[in-house]
Amino acid sequence: MRLRLAAGLLAALTLGVPMSHAFAQSTVAPQHPGAPGYDALLEAATAPLRSALGDRVVVDVERLDRLGDWAFLQGTLRAPRGGRPDYAGTPYAERAAAGGMSDVYVALLRVEPAQTNAADAASEAPPHDGTPTAATPATTQWTVLDHAIGPSDVAWLTWPQTHAAPRQLFGF
Repeated sequence: MRLRLAAGLLAALTLGVPMSHAFAQSTVAPQHPGAPGYDALLEAATAPLRSALGDRVVVDVERLDRLGDWAFLQGTLRAPRGGRPDYAGTPYAERAAAGGMSDVYVALLRVEPAQTNAADAASEAPPHDGTPTAATPATTQWTVLDHAIGPSDVAWLTWPQTHAAPRQLFGF
């Protein structure tokens, strides 16, 4: 029985029989600069940071990983010319001055296929069972589900439960 199953799997792989998305997307895929969709993903992941602090900070990306329709960014906050950011005049000034702010920025995202009209949006909502959508990088829209700017703890520790996100995406 095992031999027959192994032979069938080998034949499927050799003959190019398509496998399910869930199987094909079962491991975390690091995203790298220059890869298709990287810039759009990074742009979406850092949108809350730009909204909160403008151009006062940049993110030095430590990891930007994708697992199916999920993505997780973890990076270090830096001043545009290097070093620690200056939070003076921002909502984070008091917390930073008191030493209650780390240099960490994290964001959890989920992919939403681009929609052409409202009728399509209702009928083509992405599955929320972890199965990746068929969206290509050019038609992919990312939604930030959660983020943390300078957390003093591991703010993303509860995100797998809170957002039903795959634990392996976070490395734990």
